[in-house]
This record gives sequence, structure tokens and C-alpha cells, in this order.
Amino acid sequence: MLHEILWALSLAVISFLTRGMTDEKRYAWASRLGKKIPLFFPSKKRIVESNLTVINAWAGKTFTPEKVFENFAHTLSDFLSQPSTLSVEVEGREKADEVRRQSRGAIFLTSHIGHWELGGQILAGWKWPVTAVYKPYRLHSMQKFIQRRRAQGFHYLAVGRGAAMGVSRALERNETVAFLGDRPFGEDGTLVTMCGRKTRLPRGPFMFACHYSVPVIPGFVFMSRPGHYRAVVEDAIWPSGKGPDAIDEMLRKTAQILEQYISRYGDQWYCFEPVWEDIKDPGV
Repeated sequence: MLHEILWALSLAVISFLTRGMTDEKRYAWASRLGKKIPLFFPSKKRIVESNLTVINAWAGKTFTPEKVFENFAHTLSDFLSQPSTLSVEVEGREKADEVRRQSRGAIFLTSHIGHWELGGQILAGWKWPVTAVYKPYRLHSMQKFIQRRRAQGFHYLAVGRGAAMGVSRALERNETVAFLGDRPFGEDGTLVTMCGRKTRLPRGPFMFACHYSVPVIPGFVFMSRPGHYRAVVEDAIWPSGKGPDAIDEMLRKTAQILEQYISRYGDQWYCFEPVWEDIKDPGV
């Protein structure tokens, strides 16, 4: 809870200070801030370092935690300021539209890569009926602060009691349900191999996909440079059946897609918790 209070105060201060800034000044300020974040959250820096060790070894890259936090600060400043000057290119929308034409519903799956909240705004602009599932903050004021800045026109559904029923009803209405699919929350998840190591991905989205015979559409929004983003829609993953084997097959395919993007955009993967099985949270 202390971390969440500090984070809430930080966001409020950032939002206030960046109000009215030019984009150039705001991004320069964000770069400086990004370099300071690890000083206030040292445990998160250690976690990012551990996660990047796995990614770099598997992909042959040299991603650094310093760049992760700098990119995160740029993206965060865009989310808080929501400037009208943002440039967004979308690749693969035709794949999503085709799914909508032939499916009773769909599950849109993204991850903590790049500006995932901007992905919500893109879907809202398409006028798709979307239920977005999210993990709520324990601090009520923090939740309200974030929620006011999220895409409008969605039905938002917090993980917890009644969430499964809400997802089911949305799919029964032939709608789309959006999940962040790189970390389990509200469940233990299922072990898969990603970047050559065992990790856990949420099983829930794929159980719904198989039960309702709807596809999972992976989609991601990356920062090309501050203020410029590229959204990519991947080919839909269709369930081959309704049983555990079909669920596991979809999980494996999703893990393969995630590892491809993580290996290319490791310094934009803002997952500040241990990801691989033998990596423990070092604490504060």
C-alpha cells in the first residue's frame, strides 16, 4: 500500500507539472524524471534488471533498465497529458475487422508493452463494443485518477467477484473483451515457456475463448519515438476445441508471439514484477 500511495502522489505531481508544457519541454522533463524513478523504487529496478537478463540472453540484445524507465516516463507523460499531437499508425486493422465479420465475439489481448492504454483509445475510435478487464488499485483515489484518463465508451470490469459473469455476458452479446495477457491476476496462471524459460500466463482469457469458440486477437502499441506510436494487430488465434488441450495450444501460441515482441521491444516492456519462475521479488 505504501508503494501505491507514493505512486499516486507521483502521478498527481507529474500531471500537475506537465500541464500546459510544450511537447518538447514535457519529453525533456520526462527523460530526466525517468532517470530518477529507480532512486525512489530500487526494488523495481532490480526486478527489471533480472527480467532483462533473461530477455537479453535469449534474444542477444543489450536492453538496459535505464532505457526502460526513460521510455516509461515518456509514455506515462503521454497518458497523463493526452496531447492532441500524438501520432498513431495502425497496422493490421483489416485482420481485426475480418474477425468481427465472421465471429460471434472476440478477445483482444495486449500486454504491458508500450502504450497499452492508447490501444484502448484506438479500439474506442473503431466504435467496437468492448468490455475491458483490469486489475484495480487498492487505493480508491488512485483508481479514480487512472480511470478518468482511460478510453471512454468502454465497459470496465474489475477483476474479482462477478468478473467471470461479466465477461461471459459480453461474449454472449457478441462483443469484444480486452485483457492484459502477459501476467496473471486474479488467478495462478499456467506455466509456459517464454524466452527459453518457464513463466506463467493467465489461463482465463483462453478458457473463455475456447468455451465460446471465439478467437484471441493479439495487439500491441509501441513507441517509435516520443509522441509517435505504432499499433500492430496480429493474426487471430482461433481455438481448435473446447478442452484443456485447446486452451494449452492457445497459450503456447500466445507465448511465442509475446516473446517475439518482448525480444524486439524489451526496453518498452513495463512489467515491474518478476516474470520467470526462478526469479523472486527482492522486496523493498
